[in-house]
Amino acid sequence: MELKLVLDFDGVLFNSAFEAYSVCNRAVAGAANYRQEVSFEEFLEFRAVVTDAWQYNRLYDERRLVEPAGLPDVTPDEDDWAFSTRFFAARDEMMVDPDWPKLMAPYDFFFLLRPLLLAHPDRFAILSTRNVASIRRTLDFYDADVVPVFGQEHIRSIGSKIAVAEAQGWLAKGDYLVVYVDDMNSHLEPFDGRVHLPLHADWGYDHTDSNSMTQHQVLTILSSMLKLSQGKAQ
Repeated sequence: MELKLVLDFDGVLFNSAFEAYSVCNRAVAGAANYRQEVSFEEFLEFRAVVTDAWQYNRLYDERRLVEPAGLPDVTPDEDDWAFSTRFFAARDEMMVDPDWPKLMAPYDFFFLLRPLLLAHPDRFAILSTRNVASIRRTLDFYDADVVPVFGQEHIRSIGSKIAVAEAQGWLAKGDYLVVYVDDMNSHLEPFDGRVHLPLHADWGYDHTDSNSMTQHQVLTILSSMLKLSQGKAQ
């Protein structure tokens, strides 16, 4: 079996919450019926359940506010998709600044993992709800744009993270040994029983429990899996 180490981006490799907060604020700046003073603390609470940029509309549009717990039950409409378009247009404008990636703080995990990414790019993949261009731009800034990236465009096209994994063949029995790392419990749940090791990162945005793992625990597992796969290859 081929080893595949699949990583979420936001909340696992980078703390990108402030970047998303900045993009949202730019997208609604001066717009009627949109909240202009959402606090970062409120944003973080909402961010913990966000899976797509359109959902931020339900935090900023003062006419259509929903509580974080109710967000998964909301079906997007034209206004939500219009907000999503504004969101990505605002991000594109911000990305013109060569220092834009500095809005996202790399976790220690990223710096510890980076040598492995560079040494074994074929073993890794990123699976994220963030758009591909911003992921690659960030990785390039840190000289680590070497692994396949599957982002929001893929998820919207196919339907979900688990669907993207299926489309890549990672879930085919006997073909891959998959480790999947995500900080969002709701993203991990569909992978439970479908991959060999679904690992919950305890340093991201979602709540933790007794099964959550620290950065060093996850790094140890990934390093060990790589060593085992190299030994078998030899």
